[in-house]
Amino acid sequence: MIRFLLYLSVGLFTVSGQPTPSQCPFSQNEPPGNLTSCPNSSLFSVWRPRARFIAPEGWQNDPQGLFQRRDGSYHAGYQCHPNHYEWGNISQCAATSKDFVYWSDINSWENPKTIWPSDIFDIRGVFDGSVMKNGWKGFPTTIYTATFPAALGSGTDEQEGTETQCLAWTEDDGASWTKLPLGPGNNPVIYQWPMPNLTGFRDPYIFLSPTIASLSSNFSGATGDHFLTVSSGIHGVGPRLFSYRQTSNADVRAWTSFSPAGWSGNWGINFETASVTRLNENGESLDVADTDAVDFIGVGTEGGRGGSHEGHWPLWAMVTYSVATDGSIAAKINAVGPIDWGRAYATVPFSVNGNRSVLVGWAYVRRPFLSMVFDSNDLYRRTTKRLHFAAQRSYQGSFTLFRDLFLKVIRNVDPNTPDLNSPGNWITRNESDGSPFAKSTVSAPAPEAYVPFETQPTGRFYAIQATLSWTGTTDRTQMPQAGFRVLASDDEWTDIMYDPASETLTIDRSKSSLIASYGTETEVAMLRLWPILTGNVTAIQALNLTVIVDNSALEVYANDVAVITTRGFYIGPRESATGGNVGYSSIELWDGLVNAWPDRPLDTSKELINDGPLPGIWGGLWAGL
Repeated sequence: MIRFLLYLSVGLFTVSGQPTPSQCPFSQNEPPGNLTSCPNSSLFSVWRPRARFIAPEGWQNDPQGLFQRRDGSYHAGYQCHPNHYEWGNISQCAATSKDFVYWSDINSWENPKTIWPSDIFDIRGVFDGSVMKNGWKGFPTTIYTATFPAALGSGTDEQEGTETQCLAWTEDDGASWTKLPLGPGNNPVIYQWPMPNLTGFRDPYIFLSPTIASLSSNFSGATGDHFLTVSSGIHGVGPRLFSYRQTSNADVRAWTSFSPAGWSGNWGINFETASVTRLNENGESLDVADTDAVDFIGVGTEGGRGGSHEGHWPLWAMVTYSVATDGSIAAKINAVGPIDWGRAYATVPFSVNGNRSVLVGWAYVRRPFLSMVFDSNDLYRRTTKRLHFAAQRSYQGSFTLFRDLFLKVIRNVDPNTPDLNSPGNWITRNESDGSPFAKSTVSAPAPEAYVPFETQPTGRFYAIQATLSWTGTTDRTQMPQAGFRVLASDDEWTDIMYDPASETLTIDRSKSSLIASYGTETEVAMLRLWPILTGNVTAIQALNLTVIVDNSALEVYANDVAVITTRGFYIGPRESATGGNVGYSSIELWDGLVNAWPDRPLDTSKELINDGPLPGIWGGLWAGL
């Protein structure tokens, strides 16, 4: 299991409601009217989160360019399209933080772009990239996917050269970046596909791996310390993860391909935003002699979710590396599970001082008019992408909260537990004394500046932590459901419940909003509470829940193992407290999440631009909305 620690700060103040522009017929005291008649940006403040990483306005999606700067602060880039509410012609925007709680836009909130389409190799867009801290000339260096106007994506006949991997470096810790010029020995640094008929070729992820280094030294001839993956797939076959090793430490431009990773099971049709890390119970472990550490690969999958959640899964796989019969590196999957069970994608970890691995992802908003068409090979193409009320909000997307990654170890599991050794999102081992324990990947909230309060939250910005216990039986079918109701009024509510019988954590959104077109699907995560043996007595694990309500953004963490990110477009003016009478203890509430962007004005909306159709040679560029 991967363990997630969450970065969040809670302030001393409470916000009961949000300002609503007078030009829009919207009231928190009655069902909404026809909000599609509202002007652009008129609903900007109504559902906007404030305690998380979010673009000042416009479109935002994947994290990219994550690294720790020389002064110890953190640089976080993100795919952006300012002045537009739809994805297209992507740039990198960026911000910095000293604590993952408070953020400042690089340059200014009016123009936080730091890398944008400016050369022939990336004129269509600057896609995801990762950072080598000591790269070109010894400076932080990003290798990112540059895109060229041509068919692109898993539902198209993409050709080599549409997506290439290019290099840029920064001499001012991310405030500005310089790209290598076009040409041999410069950009692109990776152009050629390792094999034909690919569904994509993007999202390079740079990492260190002493395990792979020890296995690949005699295979590829490359000797560099850094490795790199490129996410991809093969039409009609399935996803692939292509691996490269820095040819030598002397040149960050030269990379040697050494093996693709193939996968079985419902992994979709194409990989995106892959990552590689190695974890122990304390965080990142790069010590090859650390026998308690476990290697993990993270991937985003396209087309493997039956059409829901945009067809995406963010998954982790616990792997064991070995040398295949042909001398290449093979990755055996020992366990697999979702990094987030809800509406999060493109999750990426990066290394932080102190042997930490910190992860963040894109928290997207449902596209109600997005439809997918599947053919006999399970390929799909997007047919429409109209975003509901996006113009009225004038922004789209945010990040999840930042999470520390750890290896989760659950000790003293009752050896008579049914399905203990069955496939799942865990592996089992025996301690030296013979007692079994389970390992999995986990994420959990890390304590920041919490301020407890004594009354039920009245606003839309708060956090809840509680421990739920079941006693008297280990028969899950005899245990009642338990949980919380949040964002509740007489007409709207969201229920967060754990059902021991089905081993599911759910967020029931069927009554979350009077605006049903925003999506009311129930989010479901599988979560096992293990029977723990103490002496001769077996008891079911307690359930530790953390619930973060950040206006329309909702994150739920359970036992540091299961995480659900979702949305709730609540309208009502007040909260209704609800409770339960089974096994609640250590309930703590914090009212009033802090403003993560103290340097921004409260209203950072800007005029939206419709680029319109682009003629001729530029027809391959996206027309922005």
